[in-house]
Amino acid sequence: MRKKANRVGRPKASAESVEARAVILEAALDLFAAQSFAAVTTKDIAKATGLNTALIYYYFGSKEDLFRSAVSMAVARAFDRFKLSRTTTNDPRKIILSWIDTHIREYETIAKLIKIAVGYASTGDRKAKIDEAIANFYDGERHVLRSALKAGIARRDFGPLDVEETAIFISTYLDGVFVRAIILKDFEPIAAIKELKTFLKVRLSAPADELNDKPRA
Repeated sequence: MRKKANRVGRPKASAESVEARAVILEAALDLFAAQSFAAVTTKDIAKATGLNTALIYYYFGSKEDLFRSAVSMAVARAFDRFKLSRTTTNDPRKIILSWIDTHIREYETIAKLIKIAVGYASTGDRKAKIDEAIANFYDGERHVLRSALKAGIARRDFGPLDVEETAIFISTYLDGVFVRAIILKDFEPIAAIKELKTFLKVRLSAPADELNDKPRA
């Protein structure tokens, strides 16, 4: 019987390969956040994982692919947490507050993502696919906030407000919290995020006269 030729290529999906990829991505996310894309080498990641560099290239092809995959993993993790937290509600106000809560529950992941994005933005070596992976986080955030704000206005749950301005304010405030936490060691980011929630609970309330005029369900 004729033997089949061994195929060269990436390993087929298996429990082992999935676990190895996860280990590599976690180590890469930590190292890229602690240092920078330029500073971290594949050897550094191999040392952190206990795997050889050939296997890392086997799974990801290049350091650029690994960086993009680590960013995408962080973005997906944040949105997966958000989706889990909002499965039981269609209330626009609760959806917005749930997005804020996601920044508390997934603080470590989002903090790493912001550190990576800030470090990467300061380099001259920009890649379209990496730019897109980072932009996916902000595009998703913009969609969540704009959709909920528009729905809240339509339902008259919220008073008059500018959707774009409010969405940008929330997003910028959250970014500012994470960046300030990088700069100031004594800054308390979780407390600052909770203060945003308190502010929005008031800001996103409809005026009393509108509440009185609102039809009862």
